[in-house]
Formats: sequence, C-alpha cells, structure tokens
Amino acid sequence: MKNITKSGFGIGTLIFVAAAIIALPIRTLQYFTVLESDSGFFSENDWSVFTLGIAAGASILAILVLGFLKRKKLDYSLEVTKRPGQGILSFTAAAGILMSAVDCLVKIMNDDSFAAEEKTASLLLGIQAVFALFSAIYFVALGASYLTGKSNGSEYRLISLAPVVWSIFRLVIRFTRTISYIRVSDLMLEMIMIVLLIMFFMAFAQVNSRVDADNKEWKIAAFGLPAALLALICFVPRFIVTVTGNADLLHEQSPAEYCDLGVALFIISTVLTRVTVKLPEASSTEEK
Repeated sequence: MKNITKSGFGIGTLIFVAAAIIALPIRTLQYFTVLESDSGFFSENDWSVFTLGIAAGASILAILVLGFLKRKKLDYSLEVTKRPGQGILSFTAAAGILMSAVDCLVKIMNDDSFAAEEKTASLLLGIQAVFALFSAIYFVALGASYLTGKSNGSEYRLISLAPVVWSIFRLVIRFTRTISYIRVSDLMLEMIMIVLLIMFFMAFAQVNSRVDADNKEWKIAAFGLPAALLALICFVPRFIVTVTGNADLLHEQSPAEYCDLGVALFIISTVLTRVTVKLPEASSTEEK
C-alpha cells in the first residue's frame, strides 16, 4: 500500500485494487452459477451480472478520466538503475506470451479440420505466433536490462512494437468468430481487454523508447490499469475453475491464458514503479 500511495497514479491504482477485489470473486462465482459453458451466454441476468458490470465499467471509466485529467502532471522514469521486481515480471510476461505462441502452433498443427476449413484463421494464428515470439524476446531483453541496471530498455525501439502487433492479431482472430460479441461475456471482456492492451503497448513503446513521447506518459497508467484489471478478470477466475477440477465449466475457446497474467503483472509493476509525478520545473517549462 505504501508503494501505491507514493506512485504518481496512486488514486487510480487504489481504484484498480478495489475493483479487482470486487470483480474477481464475482466473476469466479459466475462460472459456477450463471455462465453456460457450451455457449458462453448468461443463463440469467442476476445480481452478479449487474454488480460485475458496474464495478468493472465504473472503475475503468474513472481511471481513464483520471488519467486524462492528470495528463500534464504525470511523468515516466527513464532512470538507468536496477529494477529487480520489474525485471522478474518482464520475464514472467515473456514466459506467458511464449506459451501463447506455442498454443497457436499446437492449434495449427493438431487440428486438421481447423486447418482445412479455416485457412484464413490458421494463417492469422501463425502470424500471431510469430509476433508473440518477437514480443517474448522483447520482454526478455527488457528483463535483462532491468536486472543488470545497465539500460532502461529504450534502445529496443523497433521490436518494442511487437506486442502491439501481437495484440492486434489476438483481436482480429476473435473477430473471426461468428458469435454475438456482446452476449458472450468472456469474448466481450477479452476484446475490450485487448483493445486497451494495444493502446497501452503503443504508449509504452513510444514513451520508453522516447519516440514521439511528449505528453503520452498518462496513457501508460490510464490504459494500462484497465487492461490489467480485465486481464486479471479473464485469467484468475478461469485458473481457479481449472485447478479445482471444473474446467468443463469454461467455454472451449476461452481457457485461462497465462499471457494475460504475465502482461497484467508487468503493467502493474510499470505503473507502480515508473509512472511518477512531473517535477514542477518540467511542468512549468512545458506550459510556456
């Protein structure tokens, strides 16, 4: 809690924590009560549906508005120093994304009917796997830089866009599903999460690499925390359902994806340790 209150986006982080505390248990409960595993639809719109929607929606909107209001007050630390926590979480993100790449390749190689009837989707999965690999390499490079303290990772400009492209193809593949995006809550949450991830990764690439980075620091927190919240909502309940031996309650196209957890933890560490309050001198200079 001390680190949260010292962060340049402390209030937004507290909103994120409160929303996660409310949303994660409710979403887990829904898998055992009102979510139909075969279709992904809600069997009924009970209290949990409305509570989750209000908690997640209100917190995401509040964080976005707060970030925009603080757009001239937030900065991003590029200090070259050892960051062991963020280094470890960078490797965690890399491992999760690499697992996503392997999963794509397994689907392409093992599902004959999928490869024969959905060649376009198979191609998209292949491209997603390639950029997942590049993204994993990027996070490994970041992790090594943070652990050694010899670099802030700003030199990896070109490959820093790999997570953006990877996320775009994750989104495109979901658009190929002929199903109601609104009525299937898993799919809707995933798509909103990925859109926010695209915006976070783009802002992170610009700010961390110092490429057209002016006044974009706020986007790291404003887009990152909502993306992390939805990533946790997508992963944690599904993981709990799976490890308790109830994987049959999950829709076959919406399993627990470890890349969501890894990316969420990386985003949280970035907001807590890198997003700072802009110094008065820098702020006054900018306003002139």
